[in-house]
Order: sequence, then structure tokens, then C-alpha cells
Amino acid sequence: MLIPNDYSSAMRPERTFLGWNQPLPALAAEWLLDRAGGCGCLDLSRWLLIVPTRQSGRTLRGALCLRRPEGFLAPRVVTPMELYGEGRSAAGKAAGPTARLWVWIQLLLSEEGGGENALFPREAFQPDFAWALRVAKSLCEAQDILSEGALSFARVREEGSHPEPELWLRLARLEERYRAILADGGLLDWMETRLEILRVASWNFDVDRVALVGCPDPHPLAVRLLERILRDEVCSVLIQAPEEVADGFDGWGRPDPAFWRRREMPFLPNTRIYAEEGALTSRAADLVAANRSWDAVTIGVCDSRLLPFLRLTLEERNISAFDPGGISASGSEWASLLADLRELLRQRNLASFRRLLCHPAAAGWLGLQQIGTERSFLLERLDRAASRTLAQDFQSAARQEPGLEPFVERAQRFLSEAEAEPLAAIRRLLEESFDGKGDAGSQRLLCEELELALEEMEALRSSAKRRLDAAEYLDLLIERICQQHLPEERPEEAVELRGWLELLWDDAPHLVLAGFQEGAVPEAIAHDFLLPSSFRERLGLRTNAQREARDAYLFEAIATQRSERGRIDVLAARFSREGEPLFPSRLLFRCPAAVLPERVRQVLDVRNAPQRHQPASTDSFPLVIGPLRWEGEKRISVTALRDYLACPFFFFLRRARRWEEFERLPEELNAREFGLLLHDVLADFGRADEMRECNQSEAIEAFLRDALRRELQQRFPEGTPPAVALQSRAIQGRLAAFSRMQAKEVRQGWKTLLVEAPFELRIGDWQLDGRIDRIDRDSEGRIRLVDFKSSERALNPEAAHLVASGKGQGPAAALFLWKGREFRWRDLQLPLYAAAWRLREASCPELRVAYLVLPKEREKAGVVEWQSWTRELEREAESCAARILQAVEEGRFWPPERSAEWDREPWRFWFDGRPAEIVAAAPGPLG
Repeated sequence: MLIPNDYSSAMRPERTFLGWNQPLPALAAEWLLDRAGGCGCLDLSRWLLIVPTRQSGRTLRGALCLRRPEGFLAPRVVTPMELYGEGRSAAGKAAGPTARLWVWIQLLLSEEGGGENALFPREAFQPDFAWALRVAKSLCEAQDILSEGALSFARVREEGSHPEPELWLRLARLEERYRAILADGGLLDWMETRLEILRVASWNFDVDRVALVGCPDPHPLAVRLLERILRDEVCSVLIQAPEEVADGFDGWGRPDPAFWRRREMPFLPNTRIYAEEGALTSRAADLVAANRSWDAVTIGVCDSRLLPFLRLTLEERNISAFDPGGISASGSEWASLLADLRELLRQRNLASFRRLLCHPAAAGWLGLQQIGTERSFLLERLDRAASRTLAQDFQSAARQEPGLEPFVERAQRFLSEAEAEPLAAIRRLLEESFDGKGDAGSQRLLCEELELALEEMEALRSSAKRRLDAAEYLDLLIERICQQHLPEERPEEAVELRGWLELLWDDAPHLVLAGFQEGAVPEAIAHDFLLPSSFRERLGLRTNAQREARDAYLFEAIATQRSERGRIDVLAARFSREGEPLFPSRLLFRCPAAVLPERVRQVLDVRNAPQRHQPASTDSFPLVIGPLRWEGEKRISVTALRDYLACPFFFFLRRARRWEEFERLPEELNAREFGLLLHDVLADFGRADEMRECNQSEAIEAFLRDALRRELQQRFPEGTPPAVALQSRAIQGRLAAFSRMQAKEVRQGWKTLLVEAPFELRIGDWQLDGRIDRIDRDSEGRIRLVDFKSSERALNPEAAHLVASGKGQGPAAALFLWKGREFRWRDLQLPLYAAAWRLREASCPELRVAYLVLPKEREKAGVVEWQSWTRELEREAESCAARILQAVEEGRFWPPERSAEWDREPWRFWFDGRPAEIVAAAPGPLG
């Protein structure tokens, strides 16, 4: 069925320019009252007023009531697409969103969606329900976009201007089957019902006068219906703009792209670009708080991504917020209940059952009230049962606790019923769950939507090509719920959060435009694989140029409206909360070329802007860790002292509380495991008596290769993972470098005495444990204590242990004087190795300490001795260790030091690099 684009007898709309120095609701109300007459009872019931949104309709009614407090017969107020009624025509009922998705999914997963009709090559992937749902949503969106031009897939194919004719031929064939399946269920395609209404040119409004009020972007189908029905009538088009910009609008009040592209936009002095969106939302809250009355200010949410963050920031400032458009139902308890049920159906494990028990909306279905069981008691029983068994299914775990049996039986009964009759089982569950509690308006709306969705699927079930399971039906119900917006109760005093398209109808004197970013204003049409921008333009659909013209008009209208009696703050950000770069709207730079440099400087002036920081986490409550005291035995490792020198609080968490990351068996070696494997191979070499005096690098390398193979077999008896096999190649390269270095050391007279030599060192009441990687002796009897290092870079032992006191931070216990300068210990490992060896060998001659480094750059492998090493440093290290152990005894762990440890995982993940802000630490014994 085709509807012509032009009509020889079509009516001509009559434009009225209201000016833009006053709020639109007041101007529209005055215009309407002037034409209705003022004598006796004011009757506006024969008027049909078309406004862009339902909220703008409520605003217009409010303006009429303010100007006519004695009362009047109200006009009929509708949005453009409400002109088509509830989607019914003489031919039948329109399919809802769930029915449309259901049919497309059936076609995509059935044989009809394969073969010559396949939209995508099936060889590349295995189609499943999740894939079909995503594609079905894209096809529905494409149908909705094509409706702007009264087009279908078949009509686009007939146009012949599409870039992929084979694809559109397949779409047309599938669309034909799509409509046939809908017809079998007594439903019509959404577009078919509207084309039928257009064809017969009828509507359900008994009115004498029609006005299109403040609608700069009405749906093209609504305009077509007005043209068809009002052929010999006049439709008043009210435009909030002065007569001098009449050339900027077409007959229906839609901004002309060419006119508004040339027009200079006003520059608002209160335009600010912030480093991050967090600073932007904070500034918006500051501006609201500065007003005596929150009703006098409106936040225009230009970028919808900011809405939840604006709500949270306002809530933190104790500022009530109200969104006239309602709150998305995607965050409602009913959406999460359906998601938890879906998880139970798919996983059927203990975790999904426990999650369902935690859900407040599941109480009625589970029968908690009838049995008289507290949810907390039930969860305690379930956790206790889970601790007694390794079973992951909730039925096995529940056998450990008899009190869980009624709830497990109910869940198991639902699972069994869902397998047999999924829709009936879901309907019964929802009836038991929706018990009339909570917000009656929101619950009623969701009940109605779910009921409509169930009715649509039940009507189409007999046409199913593929039987959907209960979890897939729940996916469709969740999609339906998430499309809804739930009304919220307006607080006594609150700041309104309005979308960009609502701001033309807002009359607050102070307007805060939050998120005035490119891509949001002007709104950009997202890329579509079926309908790219150039193709849309050829089809006569709405384009980015039209959106830009609309938004340019809206910006000038709302700015001019407040130029004499109000204020506008324009807020944008340079980076999103995720760290993605953002740009201010191009409308801010719409000016003559001569003044563009100054405009850019004004908009992007960041001289006083705060520096950008890493997006901070939002902490709902501080983490309590305490008391800060050592509660174990007085025994630690030498390497543990390094943690205290880095940060005492880090030492407390790692050594006193034993915090560590739990890791499942990885597919590859992490840095620590890589180093341990290399250490073990070198230790095997050091234990082999026949190799200690070997000075042939080839023989040493052959031995090390065999040792590496044995270590890998021991670690991975079922076979070395591919990633580890690649890492072993890197280890072989470092071992080859070691072979050449070791042969050279032997030729210079060095011989290995011991490897992995354990020791104990007493300092006061404490025992320090350690293990020296290797002990060498040369031909002159000198001893060298060696520690293996396999880090990426070659390390110098002095730099690893000492640093000038002015560099970095650390505890006071780390400071000491040496050679007339103040230094800070970073590590005590090698000096304490030396102290322990002297206790073991009191008559030991000259003692040296060194690193055996095997970095990624193999040419830098070798033994690096501490050149400035003296006995004085050894004694200073023992004194430092004593001071640290005394501090540990006294519980001196707070506050945290600024240390690189907090930037390493998993500590960065746990504390976001700012433990002092996240942790509310209890004082230690001296606190």
C-alpha cells in the first residue's frame, strides 16, 4: 500500500510567530485564550493542540490554568504520533514491540532466515538467540526510521538506489513473511496500521480547530496525516520565534537547514569547559544550590549519559531532583527480578538461587510471608549449607538444611513448569510476585506492559518456527520493561531535570545546560549498517543536517528567552568519566570568521580550569580495617621489611592481615611465577656438583635446557600450555645469556659454594628468616652473596637499596646518615644477608654482595656488585631493621605513604591509588 507524497488538494498550514522574549507556555496560552473569547464559560474542548511531548502538554495546561483560574473546558492535547490513536485500524490491531521482536527472531533462527534469504553468511558463525535478538532490534529500528518516509523494506528495494541490492531483496522477502506471521496471530505491522489510517484519512478526534504548538521536529507521518485530514481546513502552526526569521522555517514550523547553517549563534558568557564530567556535575549542583528556590532553576540534560551522575551529585548535596519524563524502568526491582529468574533458568546453581532469595520482589512468589520465615535467617541457612558441600546445584546444597526444602521445592517446581509450558509458568510467577505493594502507579504500568507482551507472544505461539525456552521469553519481557519510563512523585521543592528537546517549553528563569557536547547538541544520528547517512538522505528521511538546524533554533530560542530576565550556564567537559575525549558543541563556534579565533579562546579558556585527574571511584561507605596491630608471632621474612619501607600500611595489609589476590590457575605465567621458574632452574644448576667448575657455555646451556624441561614437566604434568611454551622460549634466551656469563665467571676464578642457603637472624625479640640465592667464593677466598634478579630492567644493588632522603616518601625509621648526607633505605635484603652470613662464618674474610641480573636485554646479563659496599652500611641496615620491628610492635602503620605499591594490581583495583580516602582505619595500640 503506497501513499503519495503530495496531494493536489492538501491544506496549507498557517504559521504564527509568537516571538521569543517570553516563555513559550505563556505565549501559547495567551494566543489560545485570545482566539477562544473571554465571555462566559470558556470552551476550548473543540480545540486539538499538538505538542512535542506529554510533559509539554502538561506544561501548557498549567499555563492555561494560571491565566484562567476560574476554570474552562479543556482542549484535547496530544503528541504528534498520538494522532494515530492506539494503533488500531479497520484492518486490525497493531503489533507491539514484543511481537515484532518475536517474529523477527523466529525468522532469523528458522530455515526461512537461511539459505538464499540469509542476511549474513551462516558459515562465519552459529546463530543463537542472543544474536537473533540483537539483529531483530536493529531491524525494528530500521523499520521505525523508514516509517518517517512511509517506506518499507520492499519499497526501498523498488526505489533501486540502495548500495546493496541483494541484501534489500532478502530483507523484502523476510519482511513479507514477517507480515504473514503477524497476520496469523491477528496482528498488523506497526507501519501497515498507520498507512491504512492515512489511506482512509480518518482519526478519532471530533474537533473544529487544530494547532501545532512549539513542535520544531514533528514526526513526518503526523504531518502527512494532518495534510490528508485537513485538506480544506487551516492548521495553526505556533512558532516561538520573531517574524524576521520566518525564512528559517517551512510551512510546518520545521527549521530550514540552509538558513540555520548560516545563522550566527549567540555566545553566552557563562560558558565553562571542565576537565571531567565529574567536575561538570559538581558545578551544576553548585549552581542549583545558589538559588533561593530550586523551582527557579532547571538543569537541561543535553547528554543523557549524565543523568544518573547528576542525580547522584544532587542527592549528595541534599537537593531533591525531579524528572518529568520519569525514571527508566531498567533499574526497577521488577526488571532485576526477571533478570534473576532468567539467571536461575540458565545456570540452575547455588549462586543464582541465592541471588533470587535476596530479591525483595521474590518474597511473594517464594511464600516467605505464608511460612513466616525471615529472609536473613533463610540466607544464613543457605550459606551454612553451602559450606558443607562442594556441590554447585542448589538442590544438593539444600539437603544439608531441612528448613530450605519448601523454597527449593517451589523453585524446582517453577523450573519444571517452565520447561513444559514456559509462558504459563512465567504468567503464574508474575501474578504471585506482583502483590500490590510498592508504587501503585509504576506497578500498574509495568503489569499492563507485561500483560500486553504475554498476550502478543501467546497469540503468535502457534506460528513458532522455533520453540523458545523460558529464559528467552524472559529476555523479551526484560526488553519490553526496559523501554518504559516510570512516573516519580514530585517532591515539594525540587530542581527539574529536562531533556534537550523539552527545554523550549521550560519557563524557569535560570537554566543550566549540562553536557553541551558535540554529538549530543546537535544530536547525531548513529551509524546504521542498513541505513547510512547518505542513503537516508536519498530516501528523504531525517538527516543530521535537519537535526543540526533544529538544535541551532532551539539553542537561540532558549538563549534569547532568558537574555533579559534570566540566566543560562553552559557546561561541557573535555573528558568523559571513562577518560574518553569530548568536544564542546559546534554551535558554540557558529560565528563570523573574523571573530572565530576570539570565540574559540573564550570557549576553550582553561587557564583557571582544574587539572584533569584519574576519574575517582564513588565510595558509598569507608572501608573499616582495624585494629592496626601485629597479632602474630615475632617472626617475619627479610623481604617483608621492604614492604614496610615502601608503606607501613601496605606492610600491615600484606604481612599482618595477609591480603593477597586469589588467582585461579592462569593460562600463562605472571611476572612472579616467571621469576620463580627461572630461579628454580638456576638453583638446579647450582646444586649439580659436576657443573660448578664448568667453563664451557655450550655445556652449561645444554644442562639448563634440560633443567627447564624438567621443571615445566613438574609444573604441568598434563602438558605445557601454549602461552607458557612461548614464555619458556624467553626463559631459554635468558639462560643462554647466563651460560656465557657463568662460563666467564668460572674462568675468572669464581666457584659456587651453596645455593638457596637458608638462615635465621635474631634482632631483639624478633626472628628474621631468609634464603640466599647463591654464595660464591673466588680463588683468593673472598665470599660473594648473590641474589638473582629476573626483572625486565637490569638493577643496580645500591640504587635498589638506597635513595637520597629528598626523593620520594617513606617512614621515619628508614632514614640514616652516611658520608655526611641523609639517605633513606628502600630495601634491607643484601645488607641483612651479609649480617646473617657473618654470624654463621665469624672469621669470614672480605665479603661482597651482588645481584645476578638476567633482564630482557640479554647483553646486560651479568653479576653486578655493590661497589660502595661497606661494613658500616651493614650495621646501619641492622639498626633500621630494629627500628622497623619496634614500630611494628607499637602498631605504627598509619597513615599510608605515597608508594608505587598502590599503583600495582590488585592493590590499585582495591584502593584506587588512594587508601587514605577509602579506608577508615581504627587506631593501633598507641592511637
